[in-house]
Amino acid sequence: MTLPLVAFLAVVVFLLVRSGELRAWQVVLVALFGFYLARTHLADPIAAAVTWIVQGLTHTT
Repeated sequence: MTLPLVAFLAVVVFLLVRSGELRAWQVVLVALFGFYLARTHLADPIAAAVTWIVQGLTHTT
């Protein structure tokens, strides 16, 4: 499930950069922040929260 979410976010970022809404340096800065955040003890709770939100949004009864 992680790869499709990453691919979706990559497409969104690409479209935002192309449209001029985001500058390339902003994308690089946020990506670096994400890499550093992934190395902390907060990575597992953040991943669990994202999974919970995605499953809640895509849950069908």
